[in-house]
Amino acid sequence: MVLNKFFLNVLLRVTLIVISAVLLGIILQNLEHGYYYTLAGILFLILLQAWFLVNEVNKTNARLEKFLSSVQDNDSSVRFTKEAQEISFSKLNDKLNQLNISIQNAKIENEKTSQFMQSLVDHVDIGLLSYDDKGKIEIYNRAAQRYLRIQQNPKSSSLEKKNDELFKIIKTIRPGQEILHKTIIDDLLQNILVKATGFRYDNRVIKLISFQDITNELDRKEQDSWQKLIRILTHEIMNSVSPITSLTGVISGYFKKKEDETPVEPGKINSEIIARTLLGLNTIEETGKGLLEFVDKYRSLSSLPRPVFCEFSIIELFRKCKLLLESDISNHIKIIISAYPENLTLVADYSQLEQVLINLINNAVAALANEKNGIIQLKAIYSESGTIIHVEDNGVGISGDIIEDIFVPFYTTRESGSGIGLSLARQIMQNHSGTISVISALGKGAIFTLKFQ
Repeated sequence: MVLNKFFLNVLLRVTLIVISAVLLGIILQNLEHGYYYTLAGILFLILLQAWFLVNEVNKTNARLEKFLSSVQDNDSSVRFTKEAQEISFSKLNDKLNQLNISIQNAKIENEKTSQFMQSLVDHVDIGLLSYDDKGKIEIYNRAAQRYLRIQQNPKSSSLEKKNDELFKIIKTIRPGQEILHKTIIDDLLQNILVKATGFRYDNRVIKLISFQDITNELDRKEQDSWQKLIRILTHEIMNSVSPITSLTGVISGYFKKKEDETPVEPGKINSEIIARTLLGLNTIEETGKGLLEFVDKYRSLSSLPRPVFCEFSIIELFRKCKLLLESDISNHIKIIISAYPENLTLVADYSQLEQVLINLINNAVAALANEKNGIIQLKAIYSESGTIIHVEDNGVGISGDIIEDIFVPFYTTRESGSGIGLSLARQIMQNHSGTISVISALGKGAIFTLKFQ
């Protein structure tokens, strides 16, 4: 309605100018009759109508410019007065005021949402920090300030100005990577797990960093691991020492009188006593060797050499492992290898990773002992979070009550198992700054995943 009135107003003035121009043409054709005053009047009328037209348009432009400038400057206090003598502009001013109020309400709601989200982020105990590819800090919360020991507003600072060790980790960590950092906060030694992820926003590369204190969780896991290890060590040692103690008592009884525990005469030591003694001593020797072998295996866990890194083709490593083991396994088990891309390479200790894969394949072979169509798949893929290797089988699987214990040293469910293979695998992966995990259920096989960052 407002625009219609404005259009009619402009159309009327343009029509008057056109009529005046036509009259001016007629007067100019009859100028010899002396219509000079009429000519002057028509020229004045044309100029006056043109001025009214320009003024009409400029009023609207001025209002729109004032409104748009207020929006650009985030100034919501601008108001347009209603002019009674100009009904069309009065209604236009009213519409502009309503639109300005709507924009103001939208800004208020946006500010409320922003404050609500900031309150949620601040409430989270995990530190959150984001910055762009120029090092400018964008988002942070109170937990991040505590971990980073920043007193001032970190948005006004840049990562490039910081030399703290944790800031060095922040600047060098890659998306998908996890780094455990030990630092002292509030006079307490804390283990901070630093994680990173990256995304694009508004044509900028943003990196989001999270900080989480996992000290209590690590302590609890370490305590659980020690309790499991001590329980297994106690079980193994008692199984070895108890027979030795018992046999020692039995052998000692061969050479003592039952009445007063005095030594028997040499003449009463016959060949049967000697044979029993030798058998007992042999048993003690074998048990002692088993105990020494057990200790030697434990020593191999604690003295694993540091990895010697080199770059190699994963598919070639798969082929070698397949060649080494395929001839020793049953015909009903097939080993399938794949890598995507096929020329995927990895920087790691070749021999140690080969040891891990052979151990996982042997475990899969044991799980497929009663399967008619056993399949072991070695897969390697590259993702944004790093290189991932899967060792998958369709065997008997692992029950949920023991799956958490399979990486504990010397824990095994196989009669011929040593219980150190998976423990060595986990230690090797930790020395590579990687992880090993398993997904399994009874009757559904198992998938072991090696993740290299």
